[in-house]
Amino acid sequence: MSKTLEKGIQLFELFTSDKPIWSMDEISEYTKIPKPTVYRLLKIFVDNEFLQKTTAENGEGYRFSLGLKFLELGSVVLSTFDIRKIALPPMRELQQKFNEAVQLSYKDGEEGLYIEKVESTKPVRLYTRVGRKAPLYAGACMRTILAFQPQEEIDYIISKNLNQIASGTPQSKDNVLQLLVQCRTEGYSYSISELEEGTFSIAVPIFNHEGQVKYSLSIAGIATSFSQQQIKEFVTELWNVAAEISVGIGYKEPYPYGLL
Repeated sequence: MSKTLEKGIQLFELFTSDKPIWSMDEISEYTKIPKPTVYRLLKIFVDNEFLQKTTAENGEGYRFSLGLKFLELGSVVLSTFDIRKIALPPMRELQQKFNEAVQLSYKDGEEGLYIEKVESTKPVRLYTRVGRKAPLYAGACMRTILAFQPQEEIDYIISKNLNQIASGTPQSKDNVLQLLVQCRTEGYSYSISELEEGTFSIAVPIFNHEGQVKYSLSIAGIATSFSQQQIKEFVTELWNVAAEISVGIGYKEPYPYGLL
């Protein structure tokens, strides 16, 4: 990589939500790039709308912030970014390993939404489908997402009526809270007959670029084909795939779970 390009990248990385505005002197001081070089880079970036220049409040010198070009490029990234494209290949491998359905769920407001699914080849299949919604307190896939939300949001969601969807749906707020704490501590959640009678689900969290959990990955199937002895193997493989997907959507830290 050319030295000029490296310096340009170094300059852009200064601009954060904590400090979005910089002066030329500050940029030179923090990057150790000579002022004449900083001046030339700033002029190029301002001319091409990667930076915008405004007069300082005290009228002395200029201040620089990210320009509209980044907004344009950001919209391109958002339009082409699709977690399903990242998740689908390892989801298929997971399905082939266990021949159970593998599902990707998403937090859609106060509900959970199935956004991708790799179906089992077994003759008896789950009712769940892409586009189906479910409450965040029920089912391992949705409850795993809820477990990592701010406490005030958790309290708000479970303050509403907990409708019994199937025989295993948790009916008390204390029970839901206990299950959420268990999920955060152990790194996974499992459920039996919570969203659909006679089914099981085991789910783990997926972390995004901000360290938030907006998605979960789950293995699900018919309860008669599931045994407690399978949990360790299922969860270990789910963690491996969830870690891979998390990296793919920008998570920078090591995946926080891994040994069972």
